[in-house]
Amino acid sequence: MNSYFCSKLNLEFFIAKRIILGKKHQSSLTKSIANIAIIGISLGVTVMILTFAVTTGFQKQVKEKIASFSSDIVISSNSGDFSFESTPISGKQNFYPHISKDPAFSHVQVFATKPGIIKTKENMQGIVLKGIGSDFNWQLFNDNIKEGEKLNLSDSSKSKDALISLKIAQNLKLKIGDKFVIHFVSKAQGNEDLFAYKPTKYAFFVKGIYETGMLEEIDNRFVLIDIQHIRKINGWQNGQVGGFEVFLSKNTLKQDIKNMLQPEEILLESLERKIFDDYFFLGSDLKAESLYTRYPSMMNWLEYLSGLISIVIVIILIVSIINMSSALLILILEKTQMIGILKGMGMAQNGIRKIFVYQSAFLIGKGILWGNIIGLTLCFLQLYFKFIPMDPKMYYLDTVPINISVFHLLIVNGITLVFCLLIMVLPSYLAAKIQPVKAIRFN
Repeated sequence: MNSYFCSKLNLEFFIAKRIILGKKHQSSLTKSIANIAIIGISLGVTVMILTFAVTTGFQKQVKEKIASFSSDIVISSNSGDFSFESTPISGKQNFYPHISKDPAFSHVQVFATKPGIIKTKENMQGIVLKGIGSDFNWQLFNDNIKEGEKLNLSDSSKSKDALISLKIAQNLKLKIGDKFVIHFVSKAQGNEDLFAYKPTKYAFFVKGIYETGMLEEIDNRFVLIDIQHIRKINGWQNGQVGGFEVFLSKNTLKQDIKNMLQPEEILLESLERKIFDDYFFLGSDLKAESLYTRYPSMMNWLEYLSGLISIVIVIILIVSIINMSSALLILILEKTQMIGILKGMGMAQNGIRKIFVYQSAFLIGKGILWGNIIGLTLCFLQLYFKFIPMDPKMYYLDTVPINISVFHLLIVNGITLVFCLLIMVLPSYLAAKIQPVKAIRFN
């Protein structure tokens, strides 16, 4: 067969196309096998897209919920202990508020914590007050407010409003507008005795009720108030704080090749060092701690989910490869006589291989296309209509989360196409080894 004519016409592609698309040249067996191969690839791609979307969506939303309350990185005194009693530091730091201008970070805000006991006429509960200032990032926290309003805070006056969690409100039967009293133990001012403490109490009003749906130590413990009350209770100087909460920018957390190759824990550790190197002066008594340091069990559990994605992809690829290999072998078997005729007319072994590689590429491509259509349709339906619920007590979220990433789609499509095509080369070699005489006689 004239090689020049074949190269110009791309005869191998033409024959593969006629086998797949030409109804006159397509038997019922060929059609059935091709459809099974396409359906197998489509289901595999759909499952991989859903696995990426749901798993990364769950990781993203849970981390955002934790960060919305306690930030990505906390800067506090290095001499503090592991209690909820904040050690005071100066609010005048060279990184505050200038660190928010760094491309790696988006916002910084002050805070202070102090343990206490809420007492009502019927019940009491141990809690932790979290004092916040006028720089508090309500944009991140607003989604957690279930009833009432956010706190209106000012540097010039103290607010007696408080934001309590839904669990605390239910336990103590508090509702919006109710007054409650918090009892503290504070150091007696003017007394240098280390063990000189006195009880004190302050009254607050419920301005809003929040629920993060996250860790017990958040929803069952924290009450948000004006930081100026904690300064007064502890006898701190004006401007002193318990620490600073730093939030990462969207570009820092963007899912790209760099962040996929570098685990988020390593990224946050590098940002901790960056804060120390760029903003802490020599001999500074400050430390920077990320979510992985403050909530190690929760963050490690979320990272284990990333391993689930790899396992699912490997399983689906193996199933897809077996499915495509079986389909191609059956197609080769059915087209044995055609192979013999083509080889008898002078077609080279490489040309025979190309016919079945083109055929495989068509089936894989069509399967990938339908897999993307089905997978993305299901993702967008769940994203906008949230028709699949979840138990927030078990999974922290009320609906199945979805995170659609172009980068993840490229990974799924690229891995499926490359691996399946590479494996399909092996059955095509079998077709090329068929002897013309035996093939023409084959029935």
